[in-house]
Amino acid sequence: MRLKHAASIALALLAMTSRPAAAWGLVGHVLVADIAEARLTPAARLQVDALLALEQRHGLDDVAGWADVIGHAPRDQGGLPETLPWHYVDVDINAAGYVPARDCPGGACVVAKLPEFARTLADKGRPAAERLTALKWVVHLMADLHEPLNVAERDHDKGGLKIKVTFYGQDAQGHLNLHSLWGDDLLAYKTGLKVSPDYTVDPAKARAAAASLDQAITAEQAALWTTPGLMGRLEPLALEWAAEGRVMAKDLVYGKLPPSGELGQDYDQAAWPAVRQRVQQAGVRLAALLNATLAP
Repeated sequence: MRLKHAASIALALLAMTSRPAAAWGLVGHVLVADIAEARLTPAARLQVDALLALEQRHGLDDVAGWADVIGHAPRDQGGLPETLPWHYVDVDINAAGYVPARDCPGGACVVAKLPEFARTLADKGRPAAERLTALKWVVHLMADLHEPLNVAERDHDKGGLKIKVTFYGQDAQGHLNLHSLWGDDLLAYKTGLKVSPDYTVDPAKARAAAASLDQAITAEQAALWTTPGLMGRLEPLALEWAAEGRVMAKDLVYGKLPPSGELGQDYDQAAWPAVRQRVQQAGVRLAALLNATLAP
């Protein structure tokens, strides 16, 4: 993925501790994008390629981290910090459910913005540049929606950002927290993928890792994770997908968290299948959404 001012922005992203900076890291976003790209219909692929060509981009993984970059970039470099709340929706795991006025004021959260950008992308009467921007948001937000601690929190802990943990005795120089473990560290640990100082992931290695994840998805799983008439039901489906993550957060992320915060093999063995599944689900659903949105 090629990004203007990527090195300086990468340092800012890695250093940030604000709520939205710690959703899926670049590794997660790239894996979701690559799984989705492998599942595009020929018609959708043609339209995706045509839109990406407006910026000389080559593949969905080439724009997968764009939304994080513009959210943290300075305004004089095209940054849009007001978009940061769009990446997540904080609903306490003990709350009865999602309340728009409380959890998504002004519609500025992931469950509202994903359908909004999907409609823009589907509207072939919109300018191509506007639809490209919508495509980049759809790619990014579908992944964000599937990170369990991007749709849940406990006692105002900002999705686990306030919970310091160690993982096999490592604490990433004191910066490892529950959210970053689920959003980035587990994926990096299991796949061996690393984000370089210029905020890129080796594309060949990432696509190989994504292919392995994709090939493990059964036809039955893919059918279960998608639904006919996707565009007509996207708002309730976004809420449903977020609710899946909250259940996972309550039962597993927090439910199996030891009081000490010292995480090792037991937590790893419980957490990794869940992280893997959420990445797979996001990829399958992103492909289904793009195929529906970009149908001829």
